[in-house]
Amino acid sequence: MNNKEKYRGIVPPLLTPLLDPATLDRESYAEMVNYVIEAGVHGVFPMASSGESVHNARSVWKEANQLCIEVTNGRVPVYCGAIAPSTAACIENIKYLESIGAEAAVVTPPFYTSNLLQSEIRRHFEAILDNTSINLCIYNMPGLTGGIEIAPDTIAQLAEHDRVILYKDSCMNLDHHLRNLMKLKDKDISVLVGGEELCCTSMMYGSQGNISGLAVAFPKLFLEAYDAAMNGDLQKSVEAQFKILRLKDINHAGPSEFSMMKYSLVTVGIGTDQNCYHTEPATPEQKAVADAIAREFMSYH
Repeated sequence: MNNKEKYRGIVPPLLTPLLDPATLDRESYAEMVNYVIEAGVHGVFPMASSGESVHNARSVWKEANQLCIEVTNGRVPVYCGAIAPSTAACIENIKYLESIGAEAAVVTPPFYTSNLLQSEIRRHFEAILDNTSINLCIYNMPGLTGGIEIAPDTIAQLAEHDRVILYKDSCMNLDHHLRNLMKLKDKDISVLVGGEELCCTSMMYGSQGNISGLAVAFPKLFLEAYDAAMNGDLQKSVEAQFKILRLKDINHAGPSEFSMMKYSLVTVGIGTDQNCYHTEPATPEQKAVADAIAREFMSYH
């Protein structure tokens, strides 16, 4: 089985329920993992961007990755977030993940330096591969890495490595994304689009799946979209895409997409809206807007 066949589908980037800004809500976290797996998702991604991976306490980052592996218990692939601003820190993160039995790690390019060269991006991932042993999922997220974007030629070169199994492309630029799909069509690497905006469009053009934060609260909607796209049903794909865009209005209802995504999980009865230290909380009025949108999608709960 090649990587496109093995690593595909709807992979929710897990949120991180907290009891206080530095304490993981283990009970709610386990409930969330079981909830999405029982809904039928194809994998899970702990300590993702929407899980506030770089905002949480180091102890929370470690505990969430470990708990996810334990609760999942081999039922679906687990892609553990190892996101960090430097190559050295990514390697340290992955070595910890290796110690707890992780099979795959997700890493962005280095960030903080906004004028990174494509050669430096390649050196970053090559150094990680040289100094670690588990599979690597490369994550293109210019919106959260200071505008640093992996060029299509760069990911095509990195895809030649036998431990680079998956590319999460969250560039949200359709031209760029389609060029990535063209470059990677015949490479042994799975491509999953990140975010809601291009979910069905990407899959209709040949990507293997989607990684969207709102799939944690409403996984069945994204599974419906996946099935429509994989069956080549254009009408159903368009309908699902428009529903997903309406659902994303939850993110726009409040001051921070991080706080609103976390609140989306509360609307289906899991966890609380306790945020990381700096994240602006939603007001009661903003939560009421999110509640009203969520009620439109309770059939997908």
